[in-house]
Amino acid sequence: MKKRLTALALAALLALSLTGCARSGGEEETEEPKAGTAVEVTAVERGDIYNESTVTGSVMANRDIPIMPPVSGRVKDVAVKAGDMVAEGDVLFTMDTADLRDTYGALIDSYTRTRTLLDEQVRQTQQSLDNLRALYEIGAVSRNNVEQTELALLQAQTSRETTLAQLGADDLMETLTDPAVRATISGTVSSVGVTAGVMAANTGVGVVVSEIGKPQAVVGVSEVLLPYVHVGDEVQVTLSSSDTPFTGTVDGVASALNGQTALYQVHIDLPEEVEAAIGMFAKVVFRTEARYDAVLAPTESIITDGLEQYVYVVEEGTAHRRTVTTGLTSGAMTEITTGLDEGETLVTVGQSYLADGAAVRIVEGGDQ
Repeated sequence: MKKRLTALALAALLALSLTGCARSGGEEETEEPKAGTAVEVTAVERGDIYNESTVTGSVMANRDIPIMPPVSGRVKDVAVKAGDMVAEGDVLFTMDTADLRDTYGALIDSYTRTRTLLDEQVRQTQQSLDNLRALYEIGAVSRNNVEQTELALLQAQTSRETTLAQLGADDLMETLTDPAVRATISGTVSSVGVTAGVMAANTGVGVVVSEIGKPQAVVGVSEVLLPYVHVGDEVQVTLSSSDTPFTGTVDGVASALNGQTALYQVHIDLPEEVEAAIGMFAKVVFRTEARYDAVLAPTESIITDGLEQYVYVVEEGTAHRRTVTTGLTSGAMTEITTGLDEGETLVTVGQSYLADGAAVRIVEGGDQ
């Protein structure tokens, strides 16, 4: 009897041992499936949104000043070349006075004689006026005599200016006195259009001087974009020397079309710290339509069904379908004009698998 009890006890222990082994390694425990559709969400926020338009242009000097010969004639010598730095008043080129005297000899003689005669008339009238004023001080003449002579002096001076201007030799005579043509601003010589020993017309550009220290990005915009561009607007600029954009400021907007491009030129000031060389390629992004402090949603979260647009928001583990009205769309974000409020939990991934009232579980990207 004692042996039988011992055998039964051993059998029981063996059974328990086998059961333990089966639970620990022989059979896999299964997890219960998690309830609800897995979705990713984000909080609805407010912000600014814009439409954007990108145009291209180049870096140019703030001002390009064309300097022309004062009169048509032969150039004696040229003092600069393209790329030279010049200061205001520096000599750019010099006209040949000997050639001018040969070319305009008759005009010079006529101008000189006429000016001498008119100068003498003005001098004599001024002398008469001075004498009359002295006599008036001692009561020898009336005030009327003085006023008549003052009027005569004014007429003589006006006649001199008008007559000499009609001869059209003022620039010629000034050039004969000083044949040097000088820079009117400090800057860099952009181009030289005159050559020593060669005739130059007073209607042609002799030298172009570009202003120092303030290069600008210059672009052309269409009449469609023009209403959205204003002096003082901030724009995004990227130069060919770097992929990093920076902020520029609109300095000027042309009021007339460029005859060659049929576009309106826009000049954009660049920050002082930006190193921009004349001629660099520039890409400029203008903001057009804008909405400020708008309710925004990721564009991918919006589902379109025919004419209806809707999203899903999550409240206490349940998805609720919400019809929305949209406004501007810019890249990854869309303006929501009705249907959503700031702070709501919006489904951004998994919304295509939902129905109104469906249970959901919120996961991070990549989780299941």
